[in-house]
Amino acid sequence: MLQRIDWFRLFKYSIYSLLTLNVALFFLDEWAAAMHTFGAGPPLPQIIEAFAASIDTAAWVVLLLLFELETWQIPDHALTPRVSTALRSLRALCYLFIVSAFYGYLTKALGFANYAIHTGQDPCRLVADGFALVTGLDEYEPLTSDVCRAMGGGEHYVNRAIKTVADAATLTGVVRLAWVDVINSAAWILVVLNLEMDVSLSVKPLLRDRLETWSKCAKYALYAVLLAVAIYWGIFGTFLDFWDAFLWIAAFVFIERNVFAWERESAESGSWKD
Repeated sequence: MLQRIDWFRLFKYSIYSLLTLNVALFFLDEWAAAMHTFGAGPPLPQIIEAFAASIDTAAWVVLLLLFELETWQIPDHALTPRVSTALRSLRALCYLFIVSAFYGYLTKALGFANYAIHTGQDPCRLVADGFALVTGLDEYEPLTSDVCRAMGGGEHYVNRAIKTVADAATLTGVVRLAWVDVINSAAWILVVLNLEMDVSLSVKPLLRDRLETWSKCAKYALYAVLLAVAIYWGIFGTFLDFWDAFLWIAAFVFIERNVFAWERESAESGSWKD
């Protein structure tokens, strides 16, 4: 039994470690995109938009570890009012960054409305103006003569503010991925609110029993949305997005398990955390 628990913990903390690594991977991707979009770097007001995924992932990793501490690592007798207040304060700070990242995803998705169909001159003339070709979400390729000739015919859309051009099919796919980011971010915010409710209700068994069915239904619906998002990324997005989504679902399965074990322990002992 002890050996099985040790393997379980090893797997759990491996998931947490991989999620921490993803913060760096997202940052590298967004840094490369920001260097094209903003030149020397994004201005302060647009940092949230430029690094939404990095900020979001970092805040979620910290939040995940805080849930792990409260529901599994810290023993009940050590969860004094002062410790509980400190944990709640840190979680509140994480939520601030998470909501800010959601705003960044939304701003980025809405920003694609700035693309307008390119009419008149040959798109290859944009080479001299330092434009880049959109190849994916936050992915660009310098627009050279060879790249331009390979673009072929059809409609093209330009965003002169950030000097980018995209063909119709690529732009459609990128816009969809941007809105999937928004949906994913919103779904995770609702998941963690549901989890916060579960943690809070663990000290109020009567109220918990009344809301338990609603909480489970909401949880299943939200995880179904997140699974659909992960599958969409696996088909149309990047491997990093799919891999990150899979890791987060696995990580929160562990947290949900922690909460369940915590509630069962409290019920069996007949005591509830203060």
